[in-house]
Amino acid sequence: MHCPNCGNESSLDQKFCRQCGFNLAPVSKLLAGGNDDDASLTKSEHERLLVRRMFRWLSWGCVILFAGIILLVFNKGFIHEAMFQTIATLFMLTGVALATYGCLSSLSKGTYLPEKTSKDTREINQSNTTNELPEARVPISAPSVTERTTQLIGEQSQNRER
Repeated sequence: MHCPNCGNESSLDQKFCRQCGFNLAPVSKLLAGGNDDDASLTKSEHERLLVRRMFRWLSWGCVILFAGIILLVFNKGFIHEAMFQTIATLFMLTGVALATYGCLSSLSKGTYLPEKTSKDTREINQSNTTNELPEARVPISAPSVTERTTQLIGEQSQNRER
């Protein structure tokens, strides 16, 4: 496999390109043919979807609850006051039920993450091992930034002593 960013050759088990640092994990997944959308959700993406779903249910519940409160407040001018009180009560109960369902459903689904398949566990086991750099690519220690300054100070102090 070649890095899509710089063209450097790398193996399928590498997560990042050694030349430019490009993330190779999605590329190697595509080449390996493992394109499962459900299994590819990370924990943060899963939590973000659950929170979005919870707020959607809460929003609808609050809108329906607010509609019930408005019906309850304005029912004094209507002819059938008892019927509007019943409808307003049903609206308010439905709004509270929707909001509660949204919270409890998201909380119960948030504690459960889909189980990893054997392919996913194999990828996790392979990712725990670190590949060593070849001998030719071992970095050479660079001289200290202050080393030259220290040498110049030493030369100046010797020149002053003379």
